[in-house]
Amino acid sequence: MAKYTATIDEDTRQRIHALPRGVHFSAFMRKAITVFVDELEKNPDLKPENFIITHTARKDTSDRERK
Repeated sequence: MAKYTATIDEDTRQRIHALPRGVHFSAFMRKAITVFVDELEKNPDLKPENFIITHTARKDTSDRERK
């Protein structure tokens, strides 16, 4: 599996590190990337300014491990 990286500015990096311990940043990013790729597959002409990240009240448990 290939690993892709993208640069982020120092301010964003510091804000990520300052998140509370209970926030699993990688799970959020995995979900966001999945949605992003799905949208690009539908319409490859999209640009970054076409994407808006919003919060919904629905709790998505599809990324959690089953006990």
